[in-house]
Amino acid sequence: MKNNTSMQEEATVLIERNHEPHLVLNQFFSNHGLTQRESEILAIIATYGYTNREIAEYCCISEKTVKIHLANIMGKIGISSMRRLLALLLQQALLFSRMTNESNRVTSIGVS
Repeated sequence: MKNNTSMQEEATVLIERNHEPHLVLNQFFSNHGLTQRESEILAIIATYGYTNREIAEYCCISEKTVKIHLANIMGKIGISSMRRLLALLLQQALLFSRMTNESNRVTSIGVS
């Protein structure tokens, strides 16, 4: 079983490899009705793997506020663990990657 860090690293690599990485996260945020701040915090976690303290410093908010945002995010998504949250982000990245690869393959053989 992979740990949180290796899952974050995989998600970051997959997201960074896509030509339009923001689409992966924006779609996820939109699907779950996240606020702009919640989306920002989740993007920071997915992209940089920051701790709550690092997120607080980056966003100029308290660590307690970060924890509240994370609780709200997980409540909206219907999960109770960061591992599950990271797994969902990874699934989104994989889905986007597959769709992008399929689109590129179809275009390269002349089908539109």
